[in-house]
Amino acid sequence: MIEKQMLKLMLSKKFYTQHKGQISRNVFQGSFGSLFETIQKAHEKYDTDISVDELYTLHTTVYNPALTRAAKDQFKDLLKDIKQTTEPSELIAEDIVRILADRNIAQQVAVEATEIYNGKEANFDSILGIIEKHKQGLPGEKLDSVTTNIGELLNQLEVTTKWKFNIPRLQQDVSGIGPGNFAIFFARPEVGKTAFWISLVGNQGGFAYQGAKIHAFINEEPAIRTQMRLINSCSGMTREEIIENIKLAHEEWSKIKDNITLLDVVDWSMDNMDSHCEKYKPDIIIIDQLDKVGIAGKFARTDEKLRAIYTGARELAKRRQCAVIAISQASADAHGKTENITFDMMENSKTGKAAEADLIIAIGTNTHIIDHTNTNRVLNISKNKITGFHGMVGCTINTQLSRYWV
Repeated sequence: MIEKQMLKLMLSKKFYTQHKGQISRNVFQGSFGSLFETIQKAHEKYDTDISVDELYTLHTTVYNPALTRAAKDQFKDLLKDIKQTTEPSELIAEDIVRILADRNIAQQVAVEATEIYNGKEANFDSILGIIEKHKQGLPGEKLDSVTTNIGELLNQLEVTTKWKFNIPRLQQDVSGIGPGNFAIFFARPEVGKTAFWISLVGNQGGFAYQGAKIHAFINEEPAIRTQMRLINSCSGMTREEIIENIKLAHEEWSKIKDNITLLDVVDWSMDNMDSHCEKYKPDIIIIDQLDKVGIAGKFARTDEKLRAIYTGARELAKRRQCAVIAISQASADAHGKTENITFDMMENSKTGKAAEADLIIAIGTNTHIIDHTNTNRVLNISKNKITGFHGMVGCTINTQLSRYWV
């Protein structure tokens, strides 16, 4: 009965247009599915409602002329039943759409899960993606539209940039990051990628001082070393100075240490990170480095695999409503460059990595051989969906303290 009601409703051009994105061929079995395909083709061609009699003619004569007489008689009887079916009320019609849409998603998830059970390499991100896409669909009149109130809009935008950068020029140009944002910081080896995020987190006025709960996934160097660098940045003291005055370092570190969690994640996948975020609900996660994170699936090329990883990171930011900061390498094209380092200079990437990000910052320095006495760095902002600013911010690094400042 429900399939007959839906097919009759779909004959209306208006109803079909409103709900075509929620209903697919998969939810109809046998002859019902065949008729739905004809309805789809007819609405693509004609800008009018379709009668039951017209549907029969289109289905048996125009789109399926080779049908046998017995098959045509079968469709005639089916369409007679559809013609006599009472159309449901508007509210019931919305419920029917929802039921069929849920059934469609359940079928897709079941197929993917069955293939995994039968030996296909597990890719649970794919299943989560199906569910998230469904949740973000168009639920009829229940859709939450964007506010038209200017005050509310400004407040909501403030939430999306909740966590402020402690580099004044960068904060002025980008306005911070917040829930759902995906940022990429990249540079050549030894330029100061890890020091950059450490400074944004642990230096005075950083994310941790603002109260953000930060979880950093470390697969580049032992996390214990990164922890020490965070204490350097927070306290403004070198390792030797801390040894001489542990109490002073501890007093400053105690202000933010409970807001920072570092994890060694050499063998972690995107699924592991997603499960962690679901359980602990951090405000900001940092992945150093994202390219080395595992992901299920088989890929013909490295750039295809990386795109899947970066898509997973973006979906993680949206799904868990946290800010995700990914650290990545720059290709040789960026070596020795200070300015004009653009997102196409990320290692092993065509457009896959850049396409997923809201914010991309490359760190440049003007020496071909890294000289630790050279403290000049330039932040090249080549993608910025937060404020739209694209340009460069000059700054200085203290490599011993992992601190950046203008």
